[in-house]
Amino acid sequence: MEDNKQLVKDAKMCTRWAFGLTFVFIILFPGIMFVTGYNYSLSFFKGWSYLAFTWLIIAGLYIAIRPWVELYLDKKRSS
Repeated sequence: MEDNKQLVKDAKMCTRWAFGLTFVFIILFPGIMFVTGYNYSLSFFKGWSYLAFTWLIIAGLYIAIRPWVELYLDKKRSS
């Protein structure tokens, strides 16, 4: 029962972070630049795209590797 409470707590935290970062990176930051009349150049778009793809790659690697690290540390603690 205690594990379920922790899981629900962590899920809520991750959901908040996901919605918060989505709001900042997709709505707030570009929205401010749109309202101020910033002229989007090709180099800015490329930079923004590279940043987004880098973020996705790092997040994907973290999500893929983190369980293996936790498994290794758990086995190390138990032996």
